[in-house]
Amino acid sequence: MTSGPMHVLLIEDNPGDVRLLRELLGKTRAGAFVLTQVDRLAAGIRHLDECAIDVILLDLSLPDSQGIETLLKTHAAAQGVPIVVMTGTEDEELGLRLIQAGAQDYLVKGQTTASLLARTLKYAVGRKRLEETLREQTRFLQSVLNSMADGVVMADETGAFRIWNPAAERILGSRPAGRKIGQWSEHFAIFLPDKVTPYPPEDVPLAKAIRGESVSNALIFFRPSADADGLWLDVSAQPLCDENGQARGGVVVFRDITASKRTDEALRDSEERFRAIMDNSPALIFIKDLEGRYLQANRQFETVARLSHHGLVGKTDEQVFPPNQAHAYRANDRQVLEADAPMWFEESALHDDGLHTSIVVKFPLRNAQGQCYALCGIATDITDRKRAEETRQRLAKDRLLLLESTGEGIYGIDKAGLCTFINSAAARMLGYVPDELLGKDMHTCIHSRYPDGAVYPRERCYIHDTLNSGTGCKIDHEVYWRKDGTAFQVEYSSFPVIEQQQITGAVVVFLDITERKRAEQQLTLSHDQLRNLSARLELVREEERIRIAREIHDELGQELTGMKLELSSLSDHLQTSGPTQRQKLHSISMLVDAAIQSVQRIATELRPVVLDQLGLIPAIEWQTHEFQTRTGIQCTLDIYLRAVALSHAGSNAMFRIFQEILTNVARHSQATAVAITLQEQAGNLVLEVRDNGRGVTESELSNPHSLGLVGMRERALLLGGETILTGTPQGGTTVKVRIPLSPSQPA
Repeated sequence: MTSGPMHVLLIEDNPGDVRLLRELLGKTRAGAFVLTQVDRLAAGIRHLDECAIDVILLDLSLPDSQGIETLLKTHAAAQGVPIVVMTGTEDEELGLRLIQAGAQDYLVKGQTTASLLARTLKYAVGRKRLEETLREQTRFLQSVLNSMADGVVMADETGAFRIWNPAAERILGSRPAGRKIGQWSEHFAIFLPDKVTPYPPEDVPLAKAIRGESVSNALIFFRPSADADGLWLDVSAQPLCDENGQARGGVVVFRDITASKRTDEALRDSEERFRAIMDNSPALIFIKDLEGRYLQANRQFETVARLSHHGLVGKTDEQVFPPNQAHAYRANDRQVLEADAPMWFEESALHDDGLHTSIVVKFPLRNAQGQCYALCGIATDITDRKRAEETRQRLAKDRLLLLESTGEGIYGIDKAGLCTFINSAAARMLGYVPDELLGKDMHTCIHSRYPDGAVYPRERCYIHDTLNSGTGCKIDHEVYWRKDGTAFQVEYSSFPVIEQQQITGAVVVFLDITERKRAEQQLTLSHDQLRNLSARLELVREEERIRIAREIHDELGQELTGMKLELSSLSDHLQTSGPTQRQKLHSISMLVDAAIQSVQRIATELRPVVLDQLGLIPAIEWQTHEFQTRTGIQCTLDIYLRAVALSHAGSNAMFRIFQEILTNVARHSQATAVAITLQEQAGNLVLEVRDNGRGVTESELSNPHSLGLVGMRERALLLGGETILTGTPQGGTTVKVRIPLSPSQPA
């Protein structure tokens, strides 16, 4: 406030009020106030533009303006000059509205004293100047806050946010949006440095500051949303206290240290990776300074040198290794440093199990300026590799000896089918010298050809599948071609060669089977001849049975019948004879009847008349009934067809097989029931006989002396069919006979 008089502009149209105010101001210290009066608002606004005014006394009821509108217009034109309003009545509500509209204070006409008027004018001017000063300081503070890179947030004692600078909004991603500190900490995810444990709301630095506590450099992990990347914040907080030292709020200053934190973590991770790689590497890794002193070495180096990290660092080769080794190592180091480039060396060292050889690469290490400051070495022990190479060479010789000592042909091919090795037996069988085939396409050289000379398609060769899928194969018949163009039969197997989980080629083992195939063909021909002979013998035997059955039935039966008639005639003539003679005659007649029945039975067993006259189905029905009557074994017969289109030989074979099955059941099965089915399936006549006996065993099925089983199989085989026997102990036996119903069967 200046020491000169205060210039007061009075805007009042009532002369009495003007006179009263002048008198009141005159009672104050002389020269303290200079009063200028106008009676219109427009005149007062013009005067503000023309003269420097310190304070305005304003009446709201003027000829050119009325009410609070007068204050609003004056405040707009005053440009910061404080206004004291004069009212006619004491109304606190009106006074509050005036203060809110821009007035510094108000006076009630008729209640104003000289001292009250002087004090009100001085306070109005003083408050206005303080507001301007505070506003200027606030603008300066806001400018500072806006220019800061650190986030600044202030809250009052209730936790409501009052200040929030742009840096805070930029770092955290949003404004507090009317939330209090408790609500804000619940809305955002705030974690302890482990990035997992939520930060306790009561321990948030701003909350502590509001309680009067100071916080320095607290580390907080902050995540603005569930799908956003987190931030690392360095936070400090201080309480805001009043003149009595009571906390009235708190201010927090925080800095986004995510980049530096991640850089530190990346550096730490890099160092940990470097140390992990070094310590877990089987190679020996070391770093020396330019004077040859060890700066760092990995665990493997320390183990081999039998030194701890502290016992190695700072020492030279001469202090660690024998003189000869140390001299060689140092000489190689000098070569690298002089050449200023990486170099490879073969160095030897004496270990507990003898002399070891290593391949060592040494190279200079450079700083950011490109200057060499150290030497790094990586040593790989190749002792085992050398020993393995010696073993491999020895095994290669042994393998070559093995390949040459076998009579089988063996060759190897690569992924492209080119020959990589071949033994003498293979080359001899193919008509080549081994060197002629090395590097050649084996498929083109030796694989099957079509009659017109075209090469057999590679994709149809099983060796091609081995190279592509890694699946081995065994082929029992193939044709290879010799160099001279002649073909021979082979069997071969192919095996994939797999290295590092990749198919790199194949090995083929083959054998010339021409002689064996010829012998097999001769054996097959011999078997066919024997089978044909067996079929012929069976036909002859069947025909002989028919002839014998006919002769027994016709001739012997007729003779016995004649004897029966003669005995009957004789009985008529001896009616008067004694009882003894008649009894003997009756006994002879009974014997003749039995002989006739035996003749009929033998003739029927040799060749059932029903088979020739009615066919296979009635013959099977008759045989089933006769078997059940003779053995007492319960039989069930299911026939699912009306007629059978079998040849004469086929019907005979099927019936004889059926008879043999029932004979085996009666002799060996210990069965009490037999189920028989006859049906057609897929062009075949199928007979199935299933009993509930003890069951046939594997040894019985494979017994070569079981002529009955052999006979059944041979009969079916002669007709292009098969006989299948299955059984389990105590589970019964099942015999299934299948014969094709084709017109090509032999008659």
